Amino acid sequence: MVQAMISGLPSPHASKSDWRTWAGTVDRSASSEAVTKALASWRPLHGVVSIYLAMKDEIDVGGLLDERRCRLLVPRVEHGGRLTLHDLEGAQLVTHRFGFREPGPSSVPVDLGDVDVVLVPGTVFDREGRRIGKGAGMYDRLLSELPVGVTTVGVTIESLVVDRLPAELHDRRVDWLATERGVRLTDRDLSATSMSIVESAIARGVAPAMIHFPEGTKTSSDAARAVNAELGSIAKSLLFLVDERPVLVICSGDHRVDEKRLAAHFGANRAHPAPLEKVREVTGFAAGGTPAMGHSTELDVLADVTLCRYRWVWSAGGTPDTVYPVSLERLVAASGARWADVSDRG
Repeated sequence: MVQAMISGLPSPHASKSDWRTWAGTVDRSASSEAVTKALASWRPLHGVVSIYLAMKDEIDVGGLLDERRCRLLVPRVEHGGRLTLHDLEGAQLVTHRFGFREPGPSSVPVDLGDVDVVLVPGTVFDREGRRIGKGAGMYDRLLSELPVGVTTVGVTIESLVVDRLPAELHDRRVDWLATERGVRLTDRDLSATSMSIVESAIARGVAPAMIHFPEGTKTSSDAARAVNAELGSIAKSLLFLVDERPVLVICSGDHRVDEKRLAAHFGANRAHPAPLEKVREVTGFAAGGTPAMGHSTELDVLADVTLCRYRWVWSAGGTPDTVYPVSLERLVAASGARWADVSDRG
């Protein structure tokens, strides 16, 4: 729905209180089932997933309780308003003074580094992932504490997704929006090439929250500087010809592929980097932005063991100016890579 057509919609400069008042007039009573169905069919929703136990004016995602592909967590409000996440299975639930259910005080929190996906309720969202909640800032704090790469999904309905919301410095955005129409990446400046990687990754169970850097992320050092990450956490994808057989190697940014070890891995005579034109011909992408998946031809893919130092890595988004954070486990599974020891310190 076009924002200007929504009755009584506040201006982009209205206060958060005005936005909450307006959102309270929007009927969402019949939407929970459709939104939950969209989430349940979204392939990246697996692993360790934090849902929430809805309040009366929130989308109820309780239908996800039967999703056996997920280890489900729910939040608890600690003293000071900090949210911690706890296993739902076996939890002794109590009622918070705000009226929602949460694990009791004896429940042990889960390490945020173990979490894959967090579902985030909100009063209203905008197309770039900004949100207005109840006003306590609890989810903003949680989002700021999550490791980079955790998939964050705002749960709402289309009528509560607007063009632009006011924001403050402490506000945190979500990367995805789940509505009755499905789950989609929030608006960002991405090429058709990068969006094709998004679609390919989703089909493989990965939710790449692409980040576009106009200045470019062509080299591992460029990417590391752009995202303020360790060089080793840049998972560069490099195409080699092993006795003229194309092989993609996913290698840590602070290492280089040892061509002799790569050849020996396949029992071949020689391995060497593929020429630029061969990279595009075989993968469909330019060197410097070659992704780990979604290639135009089927490839052998190796993941170098030096990447195992990291839980979260950064992977190329199909162009020399896009990257995205992802758990190493998901990247390896989605790319179909096999582990190998084929690198030396760069």
